[in-house]
Amino acid sequence: MGEINLHTIEKTKLFISEILDSQLPSGLVFHSKQHTFDVLKNVELIGEYSNLKEKEMNLLRLCALFHDVGYIKMYKGHELESVAIAKEFLLEQGISEPEINRVTTAILATKVPQNPKDNLSKILCDADLMHLTYDNYFEQIELMRQEWKSMNIASLNPKDFHINSINFFKSHHYHSEYGKNVLKQKKEKTLKLIKAKLTE
Repeated sequence: MGEINLHTIEKTKLFISEILDSQLPSGLVFHSKQHTFDVLKNVELIGEYSNLKEKEMNLLRLCALFHDVGYIKMYKGHELESVAIAKEFLLEQGISEPEINRVTTAILATKVPQNPKDNLSKILCDADLMHLTYDNYFEQIELMRQEWKSMNIASLNPKDFHINSINFFKSHHYHSEYGKNVLKQKKEKTLKLIKAKLTE
């Protein structure tokens, strides 16, 4: 069976980059290639904090790279497409079924409302929603608002979108130790900023 090493990761990066560049619908301005590579950086950050061994870290990198590739086929339910694309590619690389299953389990856990059961899934879910804590949160979320509009998900003005976001913030919680110890506080700061925006 193939070993998941940095060569596998580099090959996967190239594969994902080419697919997203050529097949991602132009309306996906939030769930872009940039988002996928941001999530890759995020899993590495959380993985280091969690003292993951290199093998686990490489599995996580695969999870991050594949987690949103299904958007090339569909918007709602893209996680299942992501899993299908990941399985096919990883089998071709000679990766074992148990390892592929760990990757696909984590990808499926990112479906909102998130419900991750294992450590990889918890880290991937938190990495995927780290934009709730970013300094440029409002830029990021404006991209999401535009994406919803162009993909016919919802057409909300900025104020209504912020109200929707507040409801999401209240229902969401982080799952990993890093999420609970670091991201939770940052997210609470963002929530205050959103509420302040609504009173302007």
